[in-house]
Amino acid sequence: MTRPARWLLMAGHVPPDARGGGIVRYTVELARALHRRDDVELHLLTSPEAAGPLAELAGSEERVVVLPKVPDPALPSVERYLMGRRLGAHFDVVQGAKHLLPRGVAARTALTVHDMLLFDRPADFPLPKRVLLRQPYAASLRQADALLCVSAATRDRLVGWSPALVGRISVVHSATSPRLLATVPSPAAAVAGRPFALVVGDPSPRKNLSVVVSAWHRVVQQRPDAVLALVGPPAWGAEAYGPHHAELVASGHVVQLIGVDDGTLRWCYENATVVLAPSLAEGFGLPAVEALDLGAPLVTSLDPALVEVSGDAADHLPAGDVSGWAETILRHLSGGVVRTAAPRRPRSWDDVAAETVEAVLRRPAGQ
Repeated sequence: MTRPARWLLMAGHVPPDARGGGIVRYTVELARALHRRDDVELHLLTSPEAAGPLAELAGSEERVVVLPKVPDPALPSVERYLMGRRLGAHFDVVQGAKHLLPRGVAARTALTVHDMLLFDRPADFPLPKRVLLRQPYAASLRQADALLCVSAATRDRLVGWSPALVGRISVVHSATSPRLLATVPSPAAAVAGRPFALVVGDPSPRKNLSVVVSAWHRVVQQRPDAVLALVGPPAWGAEAYGPHHAELVASGHVVQLIGVDDGTLRWCYENATVVLAPSLAEGFGLPAVEALDLGAPLVTSLDPALVEVSGDAADHLPAGDVSGWAETILRHLSGGVVRTAAPRRPRSWDDVAAETVEAVLRRPAGQ
């Protein structure tokens, strides 16, 4: 192909302000990086509300395809079952960035696989999402010409789910947002001036906050000056904080920071005594990567994805070992662990885009 590939990135889940959790960040940063490439002509599929604000990601409003205005619960069905005919043969590549591809689209298809949690831990999701999304997700996985797993751990789970897909899979690690790396740090008043540990993520059961909170109940008996900062989005489903959460919040030993901006998040990473990633199951583990890229000491569970992305740069503990987490946190608080002298060189989103393009375009459609 001598001309740039006409590449449609599905971004219907990205809000007008382009802010959100890990999959939103992935979509936005990949769009920026693909737009910088000479071999890609980027187009975006967006919601009606986001079409204008997100046009700058693709370079112009002419490169934005707008979804019909429908209630949010109906959006997966529209993307999966109605968009293929509309998209026709206008694009060389259609990439789903979150679970879905349009059925019957006349293009090479790629699907980013962030995790297999809808199949591995369905009870973590609200009933409507389980009912409306699992089957279209499964069909999209089987349809895709190229499957882009964000970690080898996710690749292994996907192959375990369907061994027949192994020949279509490539591993393309994600990266820290360049905006987070470039932003000016802004202190979080709730923890400034106090030694604190940091957890970044939502309070869903798989994030395993209950173990860290239980460990923290032991920590403050020896370090009453310390505080645990929980940074993340509002809860979107079941929550699991453990039995000591309300008591520790009331005493000021646990602080919840919801919806912080990049400047505050960077300051938290750079000033935390230790960052904790206790999750039971991750597809990639972006907070672990962000912590290391910003030079923070890190402790993770033994989840395969977290171990993969952090390696020897972090301590790893069994997810349910409350005593072990408490002892390790106290060791960090006592100065027994030296902060990394300088952050590591971060992986760039240009690297992510280059590996994505190679994985998608090297394999003929239909194989």
